[in-house]
Amino acid sequence: MDDFRDRVAVITGGASGIGRAIGLALADAGAHVVVADIDTPLAEQTAGEIAARGVRSLAVETDVAERDSVEALAERACEEFGAVHLLFNNAGVAMHGSLAEMSEQDWQWVLSVNLWGQLHGVRAFLPRIREQLQRGGGEAHIVNTASLNGVVARNNAHGVYTASKYAVVGYSFVLREELAAEGIGVSVLCPSMMDTGLLTAGRNRQQRYGGPLTQPPMPIPPRREPADPAIMAPRILDGVRENRRFIFTHPDTRGVVEEYQAELIADYDALDRALAAAEEGVAAS
Repeated sequence: MDDFRDRVAVITGGASGIGRAIGLALADAGAHVVVADIDTPLAEQTAGEIAARGVRSLAVETDVAERDSVEALAERACEEFGAVHLLFNNAGVAMHGSLAEMSEQDWQWVLSVNLWGQLHGVRAFLPRIREQLQRGGGEAHIVNTASLNGVVARNNAHGVYTASKYAVVGYSFVLREELAAEGIGVSVLCPSMMDTGLLTAGRNRQQRYGGPLTQPPMPIPPRREPADPAIMAPRILDGVRENRRFIFTHPDTRGVVEEYQAELIADYDALDRALAAAEEGVAAS
């Protein structure tokens, strides 16, 4: 998808952080934007900022953990705009602490938003996207937000979050293969840590998951690359234009991924050595 002009984008978690930055960048490129978020006042504020750039924008209160809420979002978006060309399953939450400390409610909350929220998004929008493509509705692209934590697992006190993002990466890879023949692109966005509201998302945690959560913020470590989502949004849209499987945001994290790949290969080498030693033992006997 080279041209975003007059395309319609739906962004969950669109009121702040990466979602807001993507929405503003899309508006600058001429796209119309549906801002879906659990924080209605903030979503309306962001939709107003987007509309001020000369495109149409709509705020829709959405709890991505609830299937019916996402279905209502899809109905509203298609009713208002007639089609959806870009779906950003971007809503996410995080909490920090060791895996041993996490309660069942903690796991349910993070997985319900980070994984099930994306499943609900695809299940609600994909049938509508398929129908519009069959009518000659052009192209479509789905972007699922994971994290660098979904590529490289480290002991960084975000174990539940990391598990959820690994699931998103695997889901997105399979979805990409399944939809390629239909002309629907799928990318998985793997940003590094940025200055967003992710770690304060607990303020909106519902009672069924234990109610609002307040944790001391974890500082963003110093780095060569900026942590401002507004700087990263154009890089993300470039990834959509090029239909990349992975969309990374920070080139300075390449070394971490390469180190992780080297660890995988080292374990394969260890397997080869063990098998060779076993064969030698059999031959010697």
